[in-house]
Amino acid sequence: MATSKTGPENAQVTNLMQDTKTGKLVEFIGVHDKEYAMVRDGAGNVNYVTLQQLVPYSQEKGRLSKVAAPQLEIVDDEAPPVSVVPAEDTRLNMNTATAEMIAKRLPGVGYKTAKSIVELKLSLSGERFANLKQLENIPRVNWDQLIKDDLIFIA
Repeated sequence: MATSKTGPENAQVTNLMQDTKTGKLVEFIGVHDKEYAMVRDGAGNVNYVTLQQLVPYSQEKGRLSKVAAPQLEIVDDEAPPVSVVPAEDTRLNMNTATAEMIAKRLPGVGYKTAKSIVELKLSLSGERFANLKQLENIPRVNWDQLIKDDLIFIA
């Protein structure tokens, strides 16, 4: 478990900081170098911000006075976090799939239909599908079932 001490002039112990540039509340992870800190926002995104942007924040008191950068004490007794996103996605990305991949991986789709799907993709703006509804322009495929079975996605 990581704890931080925000300096001798302020005896509080917290990792909650406020980014003065954006106003977001962030969790202080560590100091990257002399000028930057690694922080995690509410959505879980890790960013680097300057130490000058960060001020301590208390949920009870709000923004606190500016203090020195927190110093973390690392204790190696916690397990690494479990990944939420699977390492391998078994679904087929329709924007990167070739006609051969589509014909092999999607049930009920032959090579001729797969070529039509790729031609449709190339005819669209940006040569990409923007959403799954655009696939409904290709007949003879049960798109609702493929989407329900979670076999395809657009990225």
